[in-house]
Amino acid sequence: MKGKKKSFAEKIKKEGWMKIDCHPLAVWFGSTIVTVLLLELLSRKSLFSLLHFVFVTPHLFLMNFMIVLTTYSIMFLTRRWGFVRGLVAIFWGAIGVTDFVLLLFRTTPFNWHDLSLIDSAMQVMNHYVSGIGFVAIGAVIAACIVLIVVLFKKAARLEKRPNYKKGAASVVTVALLTVYFWGVGRWSAILPRNFSNIAEAYQTYGLAYCFTNSYISTGISKPDNYDAQKVENILDEEVVPVNTEVEIDPVETTAPEEVSVPEEYEEETKAPIEEYDAGVNVIYLQLESFFDITDLNDVTVNEDPIPNYHRLFDTCSSGFLSVPSVGAGTANTEFEILTGMNLDFFGCGEYPYQTVLREQTCESLPYCYDNIGYTSHAIHNNSATFYNRNMVFSRLGFDTFTSMEYMYNLTYTPENWAKDKVLTTNIIEAMESTDTSDFIYTISVQGHGAYPTEEVLKDPHIKVTLKEEDEARQNQLTYYANQIYEMDLFVAELTRQLKDFNEPCILVMYGDHLPSLGIEETDMNQGNLFTTKYILWSNFQMEKQDKNVEAYQLGAYVMQRMGINEGIMFRYHQKYFKEQNANESAYLDSMAVVEYDMLYGDKEVFGGENPYQPKNLKMGILPITLDRVVYKDDTMWLYGSNFNEFSIVIINGKQYEPTSQHQNLIKIEDLKLGGSLEVCVAQQDDYGKTILSTTRSCRVEVNH
Repeated sequence: MKGKKKSFAEKIKKEGWMKIDCHPLAVWFGSTIVTVLLLELLSRKSLFSLLHFVFVTPHLFLMNFMIVLTTYSIMFLTRRWGFVRGLVAIFWGAIGVTDFVLLLFRTTPFNWHDLSLIDSAMQVMNHYVSGIGFVAIGAVIAACIVLIVVLFKKAARLEKRPNYKKGAASVVTVALLTVYFWGVGRWSAILPRNFSNIAEAYQTYGLAYCFTNSYISTGISKPDNYDAQKVENILDEEVVPVNTEVEIDPVETTAPEEVSVPEEYEEETKAPIEEYDAGVNVIYLQLESFFDITDLNDVTVNEDPIPNYHRLFDTCSSGFLSVPSVGAGTANTEFEILTGMNLDFFGCGEYPYQTVLREQTCESLPYCYDNIGYTSHAIHNNSATFYNRNMVFSRLGFDTFTSMEYMYNLTYTPENWAKDKVLTTNIIEAMESTDTSDFIYTISVQGHGAYPTEEVLKDPHIKVTLKEEDEARQNQLTYYANQIYEMDLFVAELTRQLKDFNEPCILVMYGDHLPSLGIEETDMNQGNLFTTKYILWSNFQMEKQDKNVEAYQLGAYVMQRMGINEGIMFRYHQKYFKEQNANESAYLDSMAVVEYDMLYGDKEVFGGENPYQPKNLKMGILPITLDRVVYKDDTMWLYGSNFNEFSIVIINGKQYEPTSQHQNLIKIEDLKLGGSLEVCVAQQDDYGKTILSTTRSCRVEVNH
């Protein structure tokens, strides 16, 4: 006679929760449902939004369910089905928690391409996470490791080998069903491949689908109408003819209005060169997270934090700039500006700096200006290795790159970002370094987050008041307002010096994206989450024209104002500008064809071969030299020029940190060396991982 069947509660009490003998199918489906619901709750942070997703759009919930169900199905291929199920749960849990945490700092959800930015994320982690935060992260990682070990030892397992044929059949069947639903969704346009707004996409289509899509959809898909004839038609009909005669547009306004700069903020720079026989210098200034805080409807300030920018916006050519990112993603705005390419055609959340531009060159503003005799410079007061710029910029046609490792007199914000004030000197030096016209792309960093929730500014110049009391948010906005106040002073100082410079200059200024301050569209008086403001200023008279443009159109617009028609993509945009009542849908369709052909297709636009070769990128404008080395009494003196805090010494292949250093002298004490020494000075990136450049070597013979 069989004994009385035990209740589920009795099984838990006797056998432990990890050894309960539940039917595998029930566990499979139950684990999937719980996982999807938890993922969506973490992503949405709203039970109402979760219920809406499940019951109002059940087909989208089903797609996410099938994706997660497929990953859980591998538990049928092993005896340790409980352990594998636990690993899958940890995998999805890590994605959900990471997405939840990232959304606290930025608007863009977690996607596959963020994993390619791990190195960059680690570099700036200290700006976002406190000491306690690092301890918490360590504790979570340790807990996950312990959980995995416990699962391996304790989780339920089959008493006999599984039926591998049935298990494989189950995996294949559910995978094929998932692929089928995915394909039908794409074919019927229920499920999109690309998202113009990734944050909205996660809320609409679900985390599992969007994250998986970001892994599968990389690069630009081949357009249905792509062939050589289509490309030829675009070149013939939709690209303006080449004209390299530079003619600035009509003069109709007065000279730029003076801007106010406090005397203590003014910078000393070298005197301008006396002779100049070239065209107009073009300077782009990408202002990190620069946003008009007075556009927030719940914020009051004691005075305008950016009066100079406001004055220039009103008196110069200006408008709204549509950017591809919110709260983060500087490199993607940068990519659109430099290449004229629309990121909407790329994979969900993709960073071309981390994908296609690691492999090949791309038509860009530097290459286009190079065609008419310009020298191109990149300037950035952050580390050269952030977003791999030290490698990518050579594939975008820059001749020089001055990162913070090649700057002097750096000062820092309370959050340890370099202040933008230093950039004025670097811009002037770049123009002085050549006898050609210069294209200068300057990337600022002072406005970067995170913005502290505690009070770090004891007597701020700009004081912020909120309609509703929120001390943490008020501290964040106060800190941010005072950073953009200083950035505005930098803009004023830069325009003051350029106004007196004896070379004609055009300065293009814009914010790369909104700051990561949890701003929602309802918080704004004008614009939207994907717009910033740009200004086109010059030190000579230019007609004021107000125009709203996309980030990928800005370079073409500036060249059009200068009378320059260079670069296929930029000329394509210029043709669109000239057409009255142009068909935007047709414009975007043809743009996708051109982008695909340039980067992934047959290069038909170039006649079958990419004409752009990587540049031999020179780091820094000022030459760093090692002229003489003296070694005596276990101390080494190195004499040269333009050393700074990022200079280290390499002796016979081993790195040594200076004991002390000045711009022309480095000293290292307590060396115990002998024999033949090969000595050079190197510039090391801010994170101490990468050697960016080295001087020539000096040989020293040491005889004891």
